[in-house]
Amino acid sequence: MITTNNCNRPLLAGFLTNQLDIDERLELFAHLETCTRCWEEVYNARKAEHPHYYKRTARQVKISALELKRLDTPVREDEEQSEYQVA
Repeated sequence: MITTNNCNRPLLAGFLTNQLDIDERLELFAHLETCTRCWEEVYNARKAEHPHYYKRTARQVKISALELKRLDTPVREDEEQSEYQVA
């Protein structure tokens, strides 16, 4: 993407405030494909508006060595039993 000098600031502001008709939105989308500055403004505005969509979560699952071994070991058909079945 490259930044262009023909940015339509009122069009961008109208998009961010949801006041554009379909033709104006399409015009802005075509512009966003070639203008990094406007694209970043739209991205940052949406990110500020909906921060929960942009959170990075560091979820980690702890698995014991026994569970890992059980996951790595193939189950034979004659030994297959659900852990929920009553013997």
